[in-house]
Amino acid sequence: MQADQLKQRIDSIEECADEAKDALQSGSVNPQLRQSVESLHQRAKQAQQQAGSGQQMGQDQLREPIMQLEQAADQAMQACRQAGNVDQKLQQAVQRAHQEASSLKKQIQMG
Repeated sequence: MQADQLKQRIDSIEECADEAKDALQSGSVNPQLRQSVESLHQRAKQAQQQAGSGQQMGQDQLREPIMQLEQAADQAMQACRQAGNVDQKLQQAVQRAHQEASSLKKQIQMG
């Protein structure tokens, strides 16, 4: 996967994480869910910064940040399930971030 494609995919995940974080603002949210969404957003920002840091970062250098991003997305999905009655916008944003992160992780693992 080319570096620019990788960056686009990470940007897309970061946008989903942004949407999820924005959706947190509307109403009371389970503290565990809030923390996991904020962690997802932070991981997405870090991966985005690493992907766009000027150096041509390849898949190898981005493998670890992407793995961490996918784990954070997993945790946010679990927190959504456990929280029960979750705002639909928040749930959809978390699901999209999770799908994108999982798909990207699989692509990187396949090389």
